Amino acid sequence: MVRRRRKYRKKLGSRSYHGDTKNRRGAGIKGGRGRAGAWDHKKSRFRYEVLGKKGFVPPRKREEIVINLSKINEIVTSPSFSGDAIDVTELGYTKVLGTGQLTKPVKVVARSFSERAKEKIETAGGEAVIKE
Repeated sequence: MVRRRRKYRKKLGSRSYHGDTKNRRGAGIKGGRGRAGAWDHKKSRFRYEVLGKKGFVPPRKREEIVINLSKINEIVTSPSFSGDAIDVTELGYTKVLGTGQLTKPVKVVARSFSERAKEKIETAGGEAVIKE
């Protein structure tokens, strides 16, 4: 059996092994140098792996931080709570949702309420007050 090196090993030193002498010259073969093309043809790698994903949030859009009636009920029925009103904006919440029940008549102050939350607060004998 004849053992010899493959032909490409012999050709490696020559300029024209990959065809014309212009082929594979410069950085065009790899799509540019460095971060070239980061927002164009190399976008998937650079946007997510290197730069991290970025998104657009409209400047006037305010995210609602919500609290449910069940959580308000836990706060109101705890022994440390005294009084007949609770301001959820002081706790860092902006909107009250209607999941759960109120067992005590309480005046609840928030920026906004869902319809179900308003109904449940009023049926428990409390009051829903919108804070500006």
